[in-house]
Amino acid sequence: MNKLIILIITIAILSFNFIVYAAKNEINQGTGNQVQNQNEVQTQNQGEDSQIQTNTQEQELQVTSKSAAPRSETAKENMSVVSQKVEELLTTQAEKGGIGEQVRQIAQEQNQAQAQIQEQLNKLETKGKLARLLTGTDYNAVKNLKAQLVQNQLRIQQLEQLQNQLFNQGDITMVQETIQALIQQNTSLQEKITAEEQIKSMFGWLFKLFTK
Repeated sequence: MNKLIILIITIAILSFNFIVYAAKNEINQGTGNQVQNQNEVQTQNQGEDSQIQTNTQEQELQVTSKSAAPRSETAKENMSVVSQKVEELLTTQAEKGGIGEQVRQIAQEQNQAQAQIQEQLNKLETKGKLARLLTGTDYNAVKNLKAQLVQNQLRIQQLEQLQNQLFNQGDITMVQETIQALIQQNTSLQEKITAEEQIKSMFGWLFKLFTK
């Protein structure tokens, strides 16, 4: 009888210990799974955040590029008009009271400037989206365009002074149209420069330092 009681108590104690041990393992396993799940969620969230940030930067770059595209077309159209007017000035025969040597010289300078402006615009347009995302715009091209704007403005002032010395109405009209075309070109180029400088990038600020 005593042996039976001792056996029952022993089995009960062992059963209790087993239940406690199993419960602890279940708790520990649940905690481990919870921690693992939290880590997985956190890692997933970090990945999603990085992806969202990358997508946002790409979207910003696409928006900026799209906004800069119409300005490029406008700049090209205005450049075409200026080139046409400059060619008219260069082909006009020198007559008494006509265009004059000074006006033709300015036209020749502007004709050379048009080629340089086109070269800088080509550099901006051929820079890829990935390169823009990393390094921004072509800051050297932007710098050169700014210098061309200053020279354009000087030639505009010179033409405005010289047109007052002309007598032939056809020549006066031609110079006035050239001045107006140059003003429109400068406006479109300034808009293009502003759009390029607003392009957001990862390391553009660093590359910009080397152009100053």
